[in-house]
Amino acid sequence: MKTPEQNTIALVTLVIATGLMIYLFAASRNDPSLRIAALVAGTGLVASLGSIASTILTGKDVTKPSELPPNSSATTTSTVQVGSPDPTSTQEKP
Repeated sequence: MKTPEQNTIALVTLVIATGLMIYLFAASRNDPSLRIAALVAGTGLVASLGSIASTILTGKDVTKPSELPPNSSATTTSTVQVGSPDPTSTQEKP
């Protein structure tokens, strides 16, 4: 049997998450309090399945805001003032 590719596993995970939410909503549509409980419980599971799928697709945990996915870049700029100090400054020279 051929091993499934990572993209296939991620797609199946997302489809399962979507199917789970549809099932939870359909199964609890006649009871409002059960619907809220099912949707709250399902939201956490769907969020975790989405995180798993995104980690599979990018190869890195992208749920942490400080990390970037592979092959991406970030640029920062800063200004540094270079030159002689102000001659009218009252600071003592070492």
